[in-house]
Formats: sequence, C-alpha cells, structure tokens
Amino acid sequence: MKKTVLAALLGAAICSPWPALAESAYFKVGLGPSRYSMPGNSETETAWNLAYGQSLDSNWGYEVGYIHFGNASRLPVNQQSSNFRSQALYAAAVASMPLNQSTQAYAKVGLAVIESKGSGSSVLVGSVSESRTNTNLMAGLGLDYRFSPQVSGNIEYQYFGDTYRLPLALSAWTVGLKYGF
Repeated sequence: MKKTVLAALLGAAICSPWPALAESAYFKVGLGPSRYSMPGNSETETAWNLAYGQSLDSNWGYEVGYIHFGNASRLPVNQQSSNFRSQALYAAAVASMPLNQSTQAYAKVGLAVIESKGSGSSVLVGSVSESRTNTNLMAGLGLDYRFSPQVSGNIEYQYFGDTYRLPLALSAWTVGLKYGF
C-alpha cells in the first residue's frame, strides 16, 4: 500500500489543475505520537505522515496525505491480547489565517479512508485476525512557522474518529517540515 500511496501523491502533484499557483504548493513530512483510544483504555504509538497540498488563495487550499498510526499491541480487548495497525489516506480542505509574516494557523476538514488490521488471541477462541477499511470524516489544527521562503516547520493535531469494529478512535500529534515550491 505504501507504493500506491506514494504514486497517488506524486500523481496529484503532477496533475494539479492549478499550475499557475505552483509557488504555493508544498510537500510535508511529520513524525509524532499517535493515540489509539478506547473507552477506559488508550495506547500511544509513533505516527508518521506524508502530504501534498496547495493554496488556492491566501486563505483556502487543499491537502492530500497518508498517515501511519503505528502498531498498538497493549490494548486488552475482552480479556485477550491484541494487536492493531492502522493507516489512512485523506483529502481535506484547508483554511489558513496568517498570524504574522512568518506564522500561520490552519484548520482542515476532509474525508479519510482508514485501513485497520487487528489480530488477537485468547485461551478460549485461539488466534483471530481481521482487516477492515472504512471512510470517516477527519479534522486537524496546526501552526506553521516559516524559516525561509521555501521551508516551514509545523505542529499539527489530526483526529480521524472511530475505526475497526470497536469504538477505537485514532488521532495524532505530529511535528514536521513543509517544503514549498
């Protein structure tokens, strides 16, 4: 799936319908803690993400991206050991607001296709494995700080909602770099 995601991001960059706005396009990479949250229990893992975005004007734009939430292996479900792995592709509208010449805040809302794989084992049932893909709304908030005309640092929170067959919510805080061109 990783090769497919990278090909889709590259295709989106090449086929962008707004070539006149190329100077406002960017690639973004990020790394940080993700959270698998269930009622009464949660686990923190390491997430990483890649994204391509473009500004349509000074306040509006779009972003397409991929995020991997890491592997959660310590969430007890019905007295059995379990392991979850989740990743998502998303497309979002982005609204930004400059705070000063080098800092801007932004919010994004979109759709995410989330793939989750779960496996578990117990004494009574044995080993069970399942994979599921679902579509959720996603939302994010972030802050960019421009180091140079092309390079910005950012901190971002993204929430992807429930996934899998359990009320298992996914979210991530990431710190990253944006390269604009």
